[in-house]
Amino acid sequence: MSVDGAATGHAMRSLRLLLEAYAGCELPQWDLFASNVRVVRVEPGTVLFSVGEHHPYIYFVQRGLFKAQMPCEGDRLTTVFFPEEGDVLASMSALGSEGVRRVASRGLHPRSESLRAAVAAETVHTVTAIEHSLLLRASYRVIEHLSTQYLQWARLTMTIALMHATTLQADAAWLRSTPEQRYRSLLREHPGLVQRVTQRDLASFLNITDVALSRIVKRVRGDALPTITTQDVGVAPVVLHGSALA
Repeated sequence: MSVDGAATGHAMRSLRLLLEAYAGCELPQWDLFASNVRVVRVEPGTVLFSVGEHHPYIYFVQRGLFKAQMPCEGDRLTTVFFPEEGDVLASMSALGSEGVRRVASRGLHPRSESLRAAVAAETVHTVTAIEHSLLLRASYRVIEHLSTQYLQWARLTMTIALMHATTLQADAAWLRSTPEQRYRSLLREHPGLVQRVTQRDLASFLNITDVALSRIVKRVRGDALPTITTQDVGVAPVVLHGSALA
């Protein structure tokens, strides 16, 4: 992984359009924010950040694909999502939001016990590059500082958090489907992703074995095959006792 200097003008213009779309307005002190943005280039297999790490950065994925994994059943990692182009990527628990830490540490939330990573400001995911990827990285501390000074930046952080919550709700509904229904949904709504990841990573994402996924893929492909009739191949029907058997 290499961290270059300041981002190019084109990259920063694209990022500004994105963030101001989230904020719904122009963002003041943009030059201060931009001076802290760095370009990050990663090779396939590179770990961007790991479980238990303090990592108060936000990434904006310009190009490439990653897999985010969580520990499951001991040391085994299971894939929970695939950050890709256009995603805002960060470990929410590692950002160290003071409000979250305060509420969780005082036991004021019914699930405070499960929020221990947020109290310790540690990431709960390991994020690894699947493809050659390019990101823009910003320190959350800079965004947090600007949010205390300007309503526009506070609106930006709120909208990003709401987007994160909205996608989590959509994922929760999606997870109530069977693995085959989820696979078919991916093919309909996100066919490009299915082509970009390995079968093992896809099986992990669907929480099934490689063998089970192979069976699902075979069934889905079988459903997609066209039904061939005699009219399609130009063969005359055979007539038996006045009935046509095609």
